[in-house]
Amino acid sequence: MTALHGQQNTIFIPSSVEEEMSKHMYNSLPQEACGVVLGEAAAGGIRISRFQPIRNVAPNPLQHFSLDEAEWIRCLFNEPKLVGIFHSHPKTSPIPSHQDLMSLPAYAELIKVYLIGTPALTSKSEPCMHLNGYEILYNVKDPNKSNGQKCYELQPAQLRMT
Repeated sequence: MTALHGQQNTIFIPSSVEEEMSKHMYNSLPQEACGVVLGEAAAGGIRISRFQPIRNVAPNPLQHFSLDEAEWIRCLFNEPKLVGIFHSHPKTSPIPSHQDLMSLPAYAELIKVYLIGTPALTSKSEPCMHLNGYEILYNVKDPNKSNGQKCYELQPAQLRMT
């Protein structure tokens, strides 16, 4: 996947899908939650229509996520089409960790967006989720530094709840 640097797409998420991701995140605490989002790429952005939770099978699920392989493979053939991954950071900000970036090449060619949520509280002290979205870009800045491997980066994307 190739995208121009500086070009920011919008990720459109129905509030019902955001609520499902938030519920899955809270039900998974203290572990990281994970899943995939399904939808379609459209002019001006990505339209998410569904969230599919996936079991976190990481050896240390308190600090990392690893999608259950069988569930992940089933999602590759779903309709609507797989467009991204969601996971949570139970105790840190919803920005990509070093481990997130190191794991990205394993599935970056198959998805377009990367969503990270973290627990938050509303002004009324009600639980909610702070969600950040990122577009996956193939990094062609310096192919000599990649040691023959494809390099990817995550660029912040605008989230719009619908």
